[in-house]
Amino acid sequence: MIVVYYVSNNSSGKITMSWFDKHHIVYKARKITKKATMTVKEINDMLLLTENGFEDLINHRSKLVKQLEDEDRLYELKTEELIGKIIQNPTILKLPIILDEKKIVIGCNENELRCFLSRNYRQAFLMNQRLYY
Repeated sequence: MIVVYYVSNNSSGKITMSWFDKHHIVYKARKITKKATMTVKEINDMLLLTENGFEDLINHRSKLVKQLEDEDRLYELKTEELIGKIIQNPTILKLPIILDEKKIVIGCNENELRCFLSRNYRQAFLMNQRLYY
């Protein structure tokens, strides 16, 4: 099952979900709030699918991340400590994060979201667009 992690004040999550709706793809929307925080298991599942671990997930434009980088503490944190900071403040993450059992897409990029389409759907789409020979 595809899961879309998003926060309500970020339009990218809404755009991503409307893209899935447009392509008739079933997904589970996982809104991250103060009451419905992320779990350690969810973050570990994301880390397992990334190529570069936290580096892929962390939003370096976040105020908290900049503060930790200025103090040279970001990369000194233990894994458990960084996961704790993400749970407390999910804006540390690049959102939306879309994943299933085998793939992860970080951010709202239509070209990357296509990996969730079936092979037959992609081939039919390309043939209709005259991009496939």
